[in-house]
Amino acid sequence: MEPTPGSQSGDEEVLNIDFGRYVEAVRKYAWVIAAIVALSVTAAVIYTARQTKVYQATASVQVEPRLPDVLGQGAELLAGGAATGEYYKQQLSVLKSNTLLRATVETYQLQLQLMTDKEREGLPEDTVYQRATERLADMLKVTYPNGDRILYVTVKSPNAKLAADIANDHVAAYFAYSQGLISTTKAADALQKQFENSEKELRDAEAALYKFQKDNDLLAVSIEDKQSLVSSNITSYTARLNDARAHRIELNARLTRMRKAATGDVLDSPVLALSQSTALDTLKASYFEERTKFAELEKEMGPKSPEYQMQKAKVDDLYASLQAEVQRQVGAVNEEYLTAVATETALGGEVDHFKQEALDLGPVLVGYNDLARKKKSAEDKYNILVARLSTNVMTGELNKATDASLVKPLDSALEPTDPVSPKLKVNVAIAAAISLFFGIGLAILLAWLDRSVKSLDDAQAAAGAPVLGMIPMIAEGELAADDDKARDLYVHQHPTHAVSEFCRSLRTNILFSGGDRELKTLVVSSPNQREGKTTTVIYLGTTMAQSGQRVLLVDTDMRRPRLHRSMGVSREKGLSNLIVGEEAFEDVIKSTEIPNLYVLPCGPTPPNPAELLMTKRFAHVLEELKARFDRVILDSPPLQGLTDAVVLSKQTDGALLVVRAGKTLRDEVRRAAREIRSVDGPITGVILNEFDMEDRRYGYYYRYRYNYAYGEDQKEQEASQTA
Repeated sequence: MEPTPGSQSGDEEVLNIDFGRYVEAVRKYAWVIAAIVALSVTAAVIYTARQTKVYQATASVQVEPRLPDVLGQGAELLAGGAATGEYYKQQLSVLKSNTLLRATVETYQLQLQLMTDKEREGLPEDTVYQRATERLADMLKVTYPNGDRILYVTVKSPNAKLAADIANDHVAAYFAYSQGLISTTKAADALQKQFENSEKELRDAEAALYKFQKDNDLLAVSIEDKQSLVSSNITSYTARLNDARAHRIELNARLTRMRKAATGDVLDSPVLALSQSTALDTLKASYFEERTKFAELEKEMGPKSPEYQMQKAKVDDLYASLQAEVQRQVGAVNEEYLTAVATETALGGEVDHFKQEALDLGPVLVGYNDLARKKKSAEDKYNILVARLSTNVMTGELNKATDASLVKPLDSALEPTDPVSPKLKVNVAIAAAISLFFGIGLAILLAWLDRSVKSLDDAQAAAGAPVLGMIPMIAEGELAADDDKARDLYVHQHPTHAVSEFCRSLRTNILFSGGDRELKTLVVSSPNQREGKTTTVIYLGTTMAQSGQRVLLVDTDMRRPRLHRSMGVSREKGLSNLIVGEEAFEDVIKSTEIPNLYVLPCGPTPPNPAELLMTKRFAHVLEELKARFDRVILDSPPLQGLTDAVVLSKQTDGALLVVRAGKTLRDEVRRAAREIRSVDGPITGVILNEFDMEDRRYGYYYRYRYNYAYGEDQKEQEASQTA
């Protein structure tokens, strides 16, 4: 079914990938791809040959798990006491450590082989060792691949013997290191040193504590006892101070009342009650007794009697004595009060003294506790090391008794004979694969960038019309390169050639493409110049004339006419004369050497060919030509920049687009078809011109059509000869 114009877009479908095009591109550029691969392989061989050969040597060492601590003293002296993954990871780290690498360098003087004299010149010895160690680290690799207690030391070097020597030297250095590390004698030495340090620390701690006790008077009594004594004194003296303060308060109250009472009458004063003196009581009793006697004498003898006077003096003396005793009692209480105040003050001073002593004891206690803790820590460490040292000595004796050797060099590295790099086969294979992919990618890229029509599908998709046929390329040597006339008459002069057969097939397809619509007038154009448009017109006219039809070829390309030269007629009179009415049809239509084929040349070139073809007179001329001939084929100018073909497509029964394989771009075909359809011109189909018969995309079609048709022609000729 013919594709409809509406089914075509301005651009190609992105997902419509023509794999055949890319496969053919790979076939086409196969020699380029092969050349790229060959060059790449050659370059790989040269590159590999110029690379420094690297040799690899491997030595192995067997590492057994460490003898467990049979004495049951807890943690191992060395980490990894059992055959655990962590233990062998530790051994891997030891083998790869900078310490062991440097030991290998220093022990076996590898800096002389790893560095040149110039590189070592002027450098400090430590720097030389360090740089040699770094180079050794780059050359050496340690692996533990199988988990079978065997570690492998691999060394790569351009010097095969050096690689083997370094691998063996490193294993030997590891063996020596492991003997020094695991030997119980060495461990005992290390423990002995720690023990001596610990013993010194303990002695220093004890001396510091003794000096502190001596400086703070703590030798006879402990800090705890002294702290308890101070606390007890504070408690005791505080209680006594409280009692003295209460007694002073009591005396003060008593003294105050007695002083107040002493100012009144002695006999009525409460001092007598407050006083605890027996003398005051005796005087008071005597006073009242003598006073009673005085009262009786006053009644019996009168105030003038000597007895009265004597008794009165005696009573007065007793009263004075009472007053004096009261004052003496107040003074006594006052003295007692003063004593109580002094006692309270003294007790307060003692309490303050003991409190200050307690405060002064605080820093002493802190210092004492700190020194005591240091002594305790040093003592604990000392005791642990004593036990460990004893255990280690006993374990060492057991190891010696059982000859427990944990690290054993297994296989020595042998001097390699074949290098491990560069690998010629691998490099060549990689170069070949990469270059092959590159070449194929380049071919595909070139095919993708090539927008020309390469296949029937390209032509059909671009034009939106079916491909009616193909005209193959005439082989070089059969025609001169610039002989257009010979090319145009090739079908007439070589009727049995493949080109002729393709043209006859094209003729048949054109006749049947119209269906019920008769295609009497056809316009033939192309997107660009030099795409075989005029040659195709002559081929079509020749094959149609050979079928018995009267065919007229009209040269409507009034800008660059060529039809008259190929057919051997004059162009002095032609189509332009007919259009303007200057000549008759019989005078301008020319016969050719090909039976039934006639030519109407373009005639004099008008200044405005497109306007001339749009006139009613041209339409009348075209109708007259249709009446006179079975087929009228118009050779029009190319569509690039010109509208002649577009105008003619509107006035004919069908338009044929000639596309040159491998030259005409798909966008140009699409643009040409779009211009014709823009005026509703019918596009009958596309003719693929100048295709290569060796192209695999057309090979099957060519072989089938040519062999089949040529056989039929042979049968027809034989039948006609027989008749």
